[in-house]
Amino acid sequence: MPSFKALRLHAGPTARRHIAQNGLRPQDIGVVPGAAGGPKGLILGPLDRFIFGQWLTQSSQPVHLVGASIGAWRMATACLNDPVQAFERLERDYIGQHYEL
Repeated sequence: MPSFKALRLHAGPTARRHIAQNGLRPQDIGVVPGAAGGPKGLILGPLDRFIFGQWLTQSSQPVHLVGASIGAWRMATACLNDPVQAFERLERDYIGQHYEL
């Protein structure tokens, strides 16, 4: 399996063999989980914009999106017509939110 300095890939033996032989391709993805974590989820913005705006659009299979908290908002954002612009708005609006006491 290739070595990534900025990304760690966890996969079982069958998936590891498949990736080693074929690389990780958009058509291999069936589920994308979005973890909870509040503002920590925002650091994934550039990755989300790439995955949902460019990479996964190269495939046609259904991809199930699951998430909790900020992960659920991220996965809902991925479903919008222009996910790149939508993720930029999500980040801007999340950071700019203000609640009066």
